[in-house]
Amino acid sequence: MTAAGFLYPAAMCAFLSKHGLSKGSLAPSGALAATVVGMGTFTNTPYVFSTVLMTFYLSSSRLTKYKSDIKKKLEEDHKEGGGRTAIQVFSNGAVGTLIAIAFQYVYWTTESRPATLFMSDWRASTLIFAYIGHYACCNGDTWSSELGILNKGWPTLITTFKKVPPGTNGGVSALGLGASIGGGLLIGVMAALSVLVQQAVETTFVWSRSKGLVGFDTFLTAVNPKFLFSLVLAGASAGFFGSLLDSVLGATVQKSNYSTMNKVITYKAAEEDDEVKAISGWDILDNHQVNFVSSLIIAVATGYLSLKALW
Repeated sequence: MTAAGFLYPAAMCAFLSKHGLSKGSLAPSGALAATVVGMGTFTNTPYVFSTVLMTFYLSSSRLTKYKSDIKKKLEEDHKEGGGRTAIQVFSNGAVGTLIAIAFQYVYWTTESRPATLFMSDWRASTLIFAYIGHYACCNGDTWSSELGILNKGWPTLITTFKKVPPGTNGGVSALGLGASIGGGLLIGVMAALSVLVQQAVETTFVWSRSKGLVGFDTFLTAVNPKFLFSLVLAGASAGFFGSLLDSVLGATVQKSNYSTMNKVITYKAAEEDDEVKAISGWDILDNHQVNFVSSLIIAVATGYLSLKALW
C-alpha cells in the first residue's frame, strides 16, 4: 500500500475513534479495537466495505442512545451512549474484518478491483455476500434489541412462547422482529447503492452537443438489477434470521435472571439472592459470545446461499 493509499483508512479510523469517544459510544479500549477493525476494512478499495461498516456503526450507535432513560430502568447494565469496549467491538466486527482481509488476500495481486468484479467472479461475490450477511445480522440484532425492549407489552420467549420481562435473552416481540428486518434491510440497501455509485464513478461520462451525455448507456448496460436486488434481499434476510438465531441461542445457552425488587434483568446469580429469579437458559455463553457465534453462522450461510443461487 502506498503512503497516499494509507491516508484514507487512517483518516477513517481516526474519525471512528474520535466520534465514538466524543459521543460515548466507544470506551477507550473500544476505540482501539475500532481502529483495528477499521484498518482491516477501509484498506479495501471497493466502496461497499467502508459503506457497510459505517452504516452499521452510525445506525447502531444512534439507536443505542434512543430513549436511553427508559432502557436504564429495564436493563441493569445499560450505559447511556453504549460505551462499547474492545470485546464488544470485536464480537460484532471480528468476522466482518476477517472477511475484508480475506478479500484483500484473494485479490492481493489484482491492481484494479472494479464494482463489476462482484458480478464476474464467484469468489468476490461470495465474500461480499458473507460480509453483508455478517453486518446485516449484527445490525438487525442491535436494532431488535434497542427497539424491541421498548415494546409496550412483555416479549415472548422464543423457545417456550411464555411472556418474559423486557431485556430477557431470547425474548422476541413484533416490534423487535420488525426492527431486525429494518436493520438488515438498511445494510443491504446501502451495499447495493455503494456498488451502483462505484459503477457510476468508474464509467467515463462525456457531454456531447449532438449526442448529449455519452457513457450513460454503458453505465446502464453494466448495472445488474438481479445482483443489486440480491444484496438488498440478503441484508433483510440476514437481519431477520440473524436476530432469530441470536434469540434462540440467548434463550438456551445464555442465562437470564430477573430482580423482582429492582424490576430489571440482572447478572446476579439466582442462588445468591432470594430477590433474583432464574428465567431461562444455561450459563454457557455470554452476550458477546452469542453475538459472535450468530454473526459467524449467518455470514457463512449467506455466502454459501449466494454461491448456490448466483453461480
